[in-house]
Amino acid sequence: MKFTLSWLYDHLDSKADVNVIINTLTNIGLEVESVQDKEQEFKAFTVAQVTNVKKHPDADRLKVCDVKTKNGNFQVVCGAHNVKTGMLGIFAPINTYISGTKLHLKKSKIRGIESCGMLVSEREMGISDEHEGIIEIDKSYQVGDSFAKIFGLDDPIIEINITPNRSDCLSVRGIARDLAAAGLGTLKEIKFEKIKGNFESNIKWKRNFNKNEDFLCPGVSGRLFKNINNIESPDWLKKKLKAIGLKPISVLVDITNYVTFDLGRPLHVYDADKVNGNLSMRLAKQNEECETLDEKKYYLNSDTVVIADDNILHGIGGIMGGLHSRCSLHTKNAFLEVALFDPISITKSGRKLNLQSDARYRFERGIDQTSIEWGVHKATELIQKYCGGEVSEITSDHLALDKKSKIDFHTQKIKTLGGIEIDEKHQIKILEKLGFVIKSNKNNILKIEVPSFRPDIEGEADIVEEILRIYGFDKIEPISISHDTNIKRNILSENLLPFYKTKRLIANRGYLETVSWSFMSLEHVNFLKDNQLIKIKNPISSDLNIMRPSIFPNLLNSINFNIAKLFDNGKMFEVGPIFIHDKNENQSMIASGINYGSKISSTWDQEKRLFDVYDVKSDIFYVLEQLNAPIDKLVHESCNSEFYHLGKSAQLRLGKNILANFGEINPIVLKKFDIKATVCGFEIFLDNLDQFQYKKSSTKKSFDNNPLQLVERDFAFVLPKDLRTIDLTNAIRKLDKRLIKQVVIFDIFEGGKLPENKKSIALKVILQPFEKTFTDKEIEKISNTIIALISKSFDGELRQ
Repeated sequence: MKFTLSWLYDHLDSKADVNVIINTLTNIGLEVESVQDKEQEFKAFTVAQVTNVKKHPDADRLKVCDVKTKNGNFQVVCGAHNVKTGMLGIFAPINTYISGTKLHLKKSKIRGIESCGMLVSEREMGISDEHEGIIEIDKSYQVGDSFAKIFGLDDPIIEINITPNRSDCLSVRGIARDLAAAGLGTLKEIKFEKIKGNFESNIKWKRNFNKNEDFLCPGVSGRLFKNINNIESPDWLKKKLKAIGLKPISVLVDITNYVTFDLGRPLHVYDADKVNGNLSMRLAKQNEECETLDEKKYYLNSDTVVIADDNILHGIGGIMGGLHSRCSLHTKNAFLEVALFDPISITKSGRKLNLQSDARYRFERGIDQTSIEWGVHKATELIQKYCGGEVSEITSDHLALDKKSKIDFHTQKIKTLGGIEIDEKHQIKILEKLGFVIKSNKNNILKIEVPSFRPDIEGEADIVEEILRIYGFDKIEPISISHDTNIKRNILSENLLPFYKTKRLIANRGYLETVSWSFMSLEHVNFLKDNQLIKIKNPISSDLNIMRPSIFPNLLNSINFNIAKLFDNGKMFEVGPIFIHDKNENQSMIASGINYGSKISSTWDQEKRLFDVYDVKSDIFYVLEQLNAPIDKLVHESCNSEFYHLGKSAQLRLGKNILANFGEINPIVLKKFDIKATVCGFEIFLDNLDQFQYKKSSTKKSFDNNPLQLVERDFAFVLPKDLRTIDLTNAIRKLDKRLIKQVVIFDIFEGGKLPENKKSIALKVILQPFEKTFTDKEIEKISNTIIALISKSFDGELRQ
């Protein structure tokens, strides 16, 4: 939303300068996007007098001029045909920027004659396309007068961002109202003169909808203007429109644009001589054609509101008028449209047609319903003033206007919802300045009537927001959280704690976080069982047709893209939900990561090494340990996930709870993504880690806290060749989970004198006494128990 400072002062009686205004706008929630101050931009350009003109000695078309400026006399070489002695022009000194030609002006010699500045044309100053001669200034001005003030460019242009709920501030008056409420002056009173018509319009407004469609256009009104003189707009109107980037066309069209921005009331006028019969609001026929003011043809759907006469379409309701009945300087009779439209319908139609306009921008955010009445009066006042002619009686067709919304507001809500105490009288004063009407005030409860131009106000929370933003968020005293004893230190819930902590821990290991869709293509996971997949009935895209059963496909998708950008190695992770159909709750929170490429690049002092399973294992144990999981009690098992290489992966389990999977990604999966590199990955099941977040002392004890000496015993067994070592270590741990702290395999040997179907496994068992140091008999008893277990359960024998 753009407006000029002087335009704002049309509605706001204030002495505040532009800096105070832009600061206040931001403070009350109207973010200032930019401020364009042409006066500062053109500060160096001033009126100068040509005191002498003579021919250039080496160029017939050039002249050498003596120029008197406010900073002294200068010599200027000029090629303009209209330069003459005694004239006043606009002087550009050296080191200035000529915006129209994008030239940085420097002292130079032109055909051997020094030129110290420039006499500029309108094109060079960017105010028109005129470049045949230099600007000639009326002699009522004096040397040194500002170029910006002479040409009305001393008016700052302010542009603000409007949030979707603040449709009232898509008008200069709405912005002025907010500033007045914030204490920057007084909102000027506005009156709409009700001009009576002296004849009946031969064009009537009609709404052709059934009862279920009436809401699409709740009402439309207008009137006929006869024998008007559609001329160029007065200078004040053209200046306002040009300042905000609109091109003046004719006074009729310019009035509609002016009222749109000035009061937030979109209008449209038709050349009445090009309309056959009455004008009707109705739904378009499927593929009905409409040629609009942007000189494009649109083929419409049957849910789009259109304006039509007995023969053709004359516009798309609330979005853009038709080309056929547009007004020109030859228009003698005009017909006015002041309508209301359903915001959602306007949005849908605009998006389908990919057609934007100032009218659509306002209608889809909601406008003042009462403007269907005062909009006619305001347009009539301006058209009669500048176009003359006769005016008909008003013709309209509309539903009964909705009654103004009323809210019961307890003044203590400012404290309970806003966290600050504001005097009740001050609250009432703010609301009244914003246009709210206080119907009664009993027992700290205000009965508030919401103004019709605020369709976004629905409840007490909205009223609190209005009072707070005008009162000033900067007036709310900050409170130190760290010193407030009433605030719980642990802000995160137990469920969120591992979620955020895991992110930090994985990032600490050098992984980069990604964020991807919770959907993916069925093609990426069609190797999974169908009962694991949750298919989407109405996907947003054909390649996002299932809920992701794993985060791996999204991570793998990025590898080739990274390699193409010469990132030949990397570590990436994502923490988020996965969705599996055969699970009880379908959704679980997972931390997934992958690494690929070289962990160590080849240099003169070290050999290149690729990432492998043990790098991933190191990372995952670090994370689990920091999350207080008892890693010394974790059981290693085979991982049965289709995403992992069967022989190079493992599952970490504690009791029945699976805490993590890790290993190489299955080559079959990599082939689906055309990945030639080896990729290792991990998955941490965060839902199964909640139990450890607040039980650190009971779930994890450091060896250092036990003063008794650890005991190590080494064993070597001859075992069947097909035995899985994970089964062996798990079985030994289960013998006595309290005393046996760790089982480590340090050697596996095959061949030599061993039978073909046998292998030798050497392992270390670490024992931890608790009450007293082990005796030799106790150690021997534990050792014999281990040997007996291996012999009975695994058909093994102690190697001599």
